[in-house]
Amino acid sequence: MFIGGHGYGVGLAWVGIFLALLILAALILLVVRSFTAGSHGGPGTHPGSARAILEDRLVRGDITPDQYREVVRALDETSPPPPRE
Repeated sequence: MFIGGHGYGVGLAWVGIFLALLILAALILLVVRSFTAGSHGGPGTHPGSARAILEDRLVRGDITPDQYREVVRALDETSPPPPRE
């Protein structure tokens, strides 16, 4: 790449290193997100759903297990039945 001590080899090497680090960071982010995506709630719950919020509050100690069960019962009573197939 260098002809007589001149060229663009060093400058382009830094760009390549930067791009490689950027791609590596994106891959690490994707792996971390794929492992943490299913950590909220069980099947049928979304991270922002009432049941997931309740579970988070129970884990943090904001509510007691009795309060959790009471609210879950109330949610089950008021939520629409699942669609039949």
